[in-house]
Amino acid sequence: MPELSDQERSRRQRAVDFGRGSVELSGGGLDPEFDTLNARYVAGELSDNEHIEALLDRARSLPPGEPVQEYFTSFEEAIKAVRA
Repeated sequence: MPELSDQERSRRQRAVDFGRGSVELSGGGLDPEFDTLNARYVAGELSDNEHIEALLDRARSLPPGEPVQEYFTSFEEAIKAVRA
Protein backbone atom coordinates (compact mmCIF):
# COMPACT_ATOMS: atom_id res chain seq x y z
CA MET A 1 0.00 0.00 0.00
CA PRO A 2 1.36 3.50 -0.81
CA GLU A 3 2.53 5.82 1.97
CA LEU A 4 -0.34 7.75 3.53
CA SER A 5 -0.43 11.53 3.58
CA ASP A 6 -0.69 13.24 6.95
CA GLN A 7 -4.20 14.31 5.96
CA GLU A 8 -5.28 10.73 5.23
CA ARG A 9 -3.69 9.43 8.42
CA SER A 10 -5.54 12.15 10.36
CA ARG A 11 -8.83 11.25 8.67
CA ARG A 12 -8.36 7.63 9.61
CA GLN A 13 -7.49 8.48 13.21
CA ARG A 14 -10.60 10.67 13.53
CA ALA A 15 -12.76 7.84 12.18
CA VAL A 16 -11.24 5.35 14.63
CA ASP A 17 -11.63 7.81 17.53
CA PHE A 18 -15.25 8.47 16.60
CA GLY A 19 -16.02 4.75 16.52
CA ARG A 20 -14.28 4.13 19.85
CA GLY A 21 -16.12 7.06 21.42
CA SER A 22 -19.45 5.81 20.14
CA VAL A 23 -18.86 2.35 21.64
CA GLU A 24 -17.74 3.81 24.96
CA LEU A 25 -20.67 6.24 25.16
CA SER A 26 -23.05 3.33 24.71
CA GLY A 27 -21.45 1.62 27.71
CA GLY A 28 -19.27 -0.84 25.81
CA GLY A 29 -15.59 -1.39 25.36
CA LEU A 30 -13.32 -2.62 22.61
CA ASP A 31 -11.62 -5.97 22.43
CA PRO A 32 -7.82 -5.37 22.41
CA GLU A 33 -7.61 -6.89 18.92
CA PHE A 34 -9.77 -4.03 17.62
CA ASP A 35 -7.16 -1.55 18.87
CA THR A 36 -4.47 -3.51 17.04
CA LEU A 37 -6.49 -3.53 13.81
CA ASN A 38 -7.30 0.17 14.17
CA ALA A 39 -3.60 1.02 14.65
CA ARG A 40 -2.69 -0.96 11.52
CA TYR A 41 -5.40 0.92 9.60
CA VAL A 42 -4.19 4.34 10.78
CA ALA A 43 -0.61 3.38 9.91
CA GLY A 44 -1.69 2.50 6.36
CA GLU A 45 -1.18 -1.24 6.60
CA LEU A 46 -4.88 -1.88 5.83
CA SER A 47 -7.13 -0.25 3.23
CA ASP A 48 -10.63 0.91 4.17
CA ASN A 49 -12.13 -2.35 2.90
CA GLU A 50 -9.48 -4.54 4.53
CA HIS A 51 -9.99 -2.72 7.84
CA ILE A 52 -13.74 -3.22 7.82
CA GLU A 53 -13.42 -6.86 6.82
CA ALA A 54 -10.83 -7.51 9.55
CA LEU A 55 -13.04 -5.84 12.18
CA LEU A 56 -16.06 -7.87 11.06
CA ASP A 57 -14.05 -11.11 11.09
CA ARG A 58 -12.88 -10.37 14.63
CA ALA A 59 -16.39 -9.45 15.79
CA ARG A 60 -17.78 -12.67 14.35
CA SER A 61 -15.14 -14.68 16.24
CA LEU A 62 -16.08 -13.28 19.65
CA PRO A 63 -18.51 -15.16 21.88
CA PRO A 64 -21.96 -13.60 22.13
CA GLY A 65 -22.43 -11.40 25.16
CA GLU A 66 -25.14 -9.63 27.01
CA PRO A 67 -26.22 -6.21 25.73
CA VAL A 68 -24.49 -3.44 27.65
CA GLN A 69 -27.36 -0.99 27.37
CA GLU A 70 -31.07 -0.91 26.89
CA TYR A 71 -32.51 0.33 23.65
CA PHE A 72 -35.68 2.35 23.53
CA THR A 73 -38.26 2.82 20.84
CA SER A 74 -39.06 6.42 21.76
CA PHE A 75 -37.56 9.40 23.51
CA GLU A 76 -40.34 9.29 26.11
CA GLU A 77 -39.50 5.67 26.93
CA ALA A 78 -35.85 6.63 27.49
CA ILE A 79 -36.80 9.55 29.75
CA LYS A 80 -39.03 7.30 31.87
CA ALA A 81 -36.16 4.81 32.29
CA VAL A 82 -33.76 7.56 33.40
CA ARG A 83 -36.27 8.85 35.96
CA ALA A 84 -36.79 5.34 37.33
